[in-house]
Amino acid sequence: MAINPSSLKCDQIAKYPVQALYIGIQTPGTTSQLRGAALKRLLPHATWTQIDTDSVFLQKPRWQRTLAFRLRTGPAVSAINHLIRKQLNSAPYDLIWVDKGAYLWPDTVKEIRRLGKVLIHYTPDTAFFANESRFFDATIDRYDKVVTTKSFELDHYRNRIADDRLMLVTQSYDEQQHHVECEFSQKRKEIVLVGLCEPDRERCVAALLQQENQVRIGGRGWERFVSIHANNPLLHFEGATIFGQHYVQTLSRAALGLGLLTKRFPELHTTRTFEIPACGTALATVSNAETTRFFTPNEVVFYEDYEALAHKAMTLLDSPAELQNITEAGHRRVRDGGFSNEQVLAKVLKETGLIGQ
Repeated sequence: MAINPSSLKCDQIAKYPVQALYIGIQTPGTTSQLRGAALKRLLPHATWTQIDTDSVFLQKPRWQRTLAFRLRTGPAVSAINHLIRKQLNSAPYDLIWVDKGAYLWPDTVKEIRRLGKVLIHYTPDTAFFANESRFFDATIDRYDKVVTTKSFELDHYRNRIADDRLMLVTQSYDEQQHHVECEFSQKRKEIVLVGLCEPDRERCVAALLQQENQVRIGGRGWERFVSIHANNPLLHFEGATIFGQHYVQTLSRAALGLGLLTKRFPELHTTRTFEIPACGTALATVSNAETTRFFTPNEVVFYEDYEALAHKAMTLLDSPAELQNITEAGHRRVRDGGFSNEQVLAKVLKETGLIGQ
């Protein structure tokens, strides 16, 4: 018989054969893969099984993946659900962690629920805006704990589940992946932005270039903007795909990193809010209710608009001592502030009784 994990304390976890299952993307360098690894570190004595939903998804042609992403239907969605049902063991799991379960059919979640003593759903993404899923909406009440990083979606969750099953956490950086790769004295005198191209982000980069700041950008969708500014020596394009160590090095080598928030929904912070300082680079971010709770003005570069940011960036890049103080203070704040994957996920496991308080 499987042990009820809610009865275990942290020092007891090693004495019992805890069975744990992680369902999510396991492609190296993705945030999901990094969370899976952090969970293993938090429960080192558990027997872990992993079902990599990306293994079949990435095999499908692009049109099928697009259909899945936009409409939650098609062969790619079917492949994910069939994979999960095929790889589930018949013996019960003490913990099942579902990471980004937007593609899981109700029958699949029903079977997972039957086998899981503690069933957790976690997503760092929106669930009721761009990533809305009728499947998740239909199955949300089957989870023991539903974890979100989006404070602006709390009312949507509360309309569907009780407060005691809902948990708000911050985004997080990975302590194993995100670290300082470049000493301050060796940094490029530039501003870096890694992320999907959006019209608002184009306006930000244009404002920075207008004030003669060196800017390095990377991510999908920037080709048209790069073409328009092809003759501008201040703009550097790092490429459309920046992951893993390449991502860490690109952030760490820059003097200032942009933690821009999307305009597609009312986002208040993102993973880069913590990843940039974790990589030893000063974070520039908009001042709002969440970022000002995480940081003081001595730890990051706050701005109200892009023109002000452009002027402030130019001044700081010409004032290395001041910028270094901000950089080091921001790094300490993220390192010591409880924003790592292990620290954030430990809070979730404590809520479910899987590790001691």
